[in-house]
Amino acid sequence: MANPIDSRTKIDFPFFIVLDGAMAVGSGFSRGQIQRTVVRGLDSLPYIPASTLKGRARDAAARLARTLGIYVCPGPNPKQMCGAKGSLEDACLLCRTFGSPGVSSASGQTGLIWRDARICDSQGQPITITDSAESEAFYYAKTQVQLSRQRATALEKHLFTTENTVENLRFKGRIRGWLLSARMMAGQYPAEIVLLLSALKLLNFVGGGKSRGLGFCTVELPDKITIGDQDVDTTAILANVSNLFNKEDR
Repeated sequence: MANPIDSRTKIDFPFFIVLDGAMAVGSGFSRGQIQRTVVRGLDSLPYIPASTLKGRARDAAARLARTLGIYVCPGPNPKQMCGAKGSLEDACLLCRTFGSPGVSSASGQTGLIWRDARICDSQGQPITITDSAESEAFYYAKTQVQLSRQRATALEKHLFTTENTVENLRFKGRIRGWLLSARMMAGQYPAEIVLLLSALKLLNFVGGGKSRGLGFCTVELPDKITIGDQDVDTTAILANVSNLFNKEDR
């Protein structure tokens, strides 16, 4: 059995997002005759912003916590969330794991830092290009028509063009930092890390266009993750998800 994990413990681990089809994480900008473009890095290659990953994972974690009967503060209104209390000592499990407005790594508090997920090959190595023109091989454009929900027919003069990534890409993300409070649970692992890994495994799509079949994915975690100075088996941590339901977090 692994040694007990100390409170306020540093964690650091990579993870992979494997697309099951195309993806469209919108940039909010148009380009030429394409009205909806996807985000690109400085190297012109597609990536998944850390904010997108954290938001999707937090949503999955909130749904899991509520399913298990664990109290979750009424977000997303900052005035009603745990950060408004000024301390995370009595914060809900969700805020202890993902942070809360005013209480984060950026504000000087302890917390987790999410890195953008960058495109990689099957071995997890970064994909690089020598010419920005090569990046166009990772995208394609598709012209669609807007539909009227009331009439269930196509609207006249409402053609638009969207940009998607090509299918079945692979991205590598990373999470590092400090567990905010690392309260011990019935098992040997902090509830925060159990919730975090469980939420990542529940993440099954990113970006927009879900109704059009875009963004579906699976998340692959490493066999072991580093918690403090220990290499801990990921499967053993996930097996503790049922222990999240306890009196402390109800």
